[in-house]
Amino acid sequence: MFVSLDRNADTPIYEQLYKQIKDKILMHEIGAEEKLPSKRQLKDDLGISMTTIEHAYTMLIDEGLIYSKDKSGYYIETIEGLKFEEKNPEIIERPSEKVRRLPLGTIDTSIIQADTFRQIAQEVYRDASLLNKGEDSGEEILKQNIYEYMHNNRGVTCSIDQIVIGPSTEFLLDQLMHLLDYESFSIEDPGYPVVKKVLNKHGIAFKPVPVTRTGIDVDQVSERIVHVTPSHQFPTGAILNLQKRVQLLKYVNSNNGYIIEDDYDSEFRYDGHPLPSLHSLDQHDRTIYMTTFSKVLFPSLRLACMVLPKSLAERYYQENFTCDVPRHLQHIVAHYFERGFITRHINRMRKIYRERTREITDFLSEKYPEVEVHGMHTGMHIWLRVPGENIEARARTFDLIPLNDYAIDKSYSDSIVIGIGESSVEEVKEILSEFFQ
Repeated sequence: MFVSLDRNADTPIYEQLYKQIKDKILMHEIGAEEKLPSKRQLKDDLGISMTTIEHAYTMLIDEGLIYSKDKSGYYIETIEGLKFEEKNPEIIERPSEKVRRLPLGTIDTSIIQADTFRQIAQEVYRDASLLNKGEDSGEEILKQNIYEYMHNNRGVTCSIDQIVIGPSTEFLLDQLMHLLDYESFSIEDPGYPVVKKVLNKHGIAFKPVPVTRTGIDVDQVSERIVHVTPSHQFPTGAILNLQKRVQLLKYVNSNNGYIIEDDYDSEFRYDGHPLPSLHSLDQHDRTIYMTTFSKVLFPSLRLACMVLPKSLAERYYQENFTCDVPRHLQHIVAHYFERGFITRHINRMRKIYRERTREITDFLSEKYPEVEVHGMHTGMHIWLRVPGENIEARARTFDLIPLNDYAIDKSYSDSIVIGIGESSVEEVKEILSEFFQ
């Protein structure tokens, strides 16, 4: 029996031996009841250890491909005939992912306290109890720490059972669609593309509402459900002023509707104090609050939460939804919050990104005064506008993001959106100089 082993390969020797014998059996190169070489013979022929051979033979026995006879050796099992032919894998056609310069949703990884996460992770993974199934809606220790964080920073008041965990706002929005019984939504335009994606998936109509310099135009909201990003409107960066917040709350209350408040980026307010969340102003339980920790910590974290009004929370539990976030990850983040690391991390990030934003806006103001800069007071992206010019095609050539990519009403050909989270100030300046020259 010819076997060829590659001692330099990443695949262990025992696995190579097991696979080659298995293939020969399935391809009928070795017949039923044929005796395999003894372990001693293979040891001498291949120059490998008896333990390696035993491991390979045990795997073949476990799969029902061979059996052993006492004091006789190993034999091939009788296997129902299957015709095995060498197949070439099918080529899957898939759209290529567009690589953007100055992308949104990325961060400077040097800021992350990797050693701290590593230390906490080691502690959490030593807890064998976490190997069993946890709470469907999310771990209580995480929900308790998230509540304290939201209450202290955003004025959110709720019971722990109103908080549900998920891997992303898209995931939570998808669950929310099963809880709401409304035929149409009002959404911001331009706005967060995931909202349109989820609504389309569920066959729910939506009406785009223009965004002004002070947030969504509340006077044009016509549906009983409205999705907003009030703290840092995506993608314009507009901040919904207090008057509009109160007006919107009155509107949904009088129409028996709900506000879905996506409060992403609210931590990164660079000038003055953040405006209160809509949820903190709501006296009638008409606000569904959402936030993600992928922006606050790091994008690959995949952790978000939603605060449901009492009636929707009860429906959530009746539907037996699950959070789909690993228990270990939930406990790691819970301990990170509980020990105060999150507060220090946000303060540090806010200082870094405030300075980065100031340097970029000062550069643009000095070198390209014709460029309007919007959304620089909060968050990790900026809206740049050149009034009277169509820069959309040029932006695509430079792999930058036209604002029209996020708009239903394609009236923003004079604008681009740039992320400042990952690239250094010098890299941003170099790219913008090349683009605006």
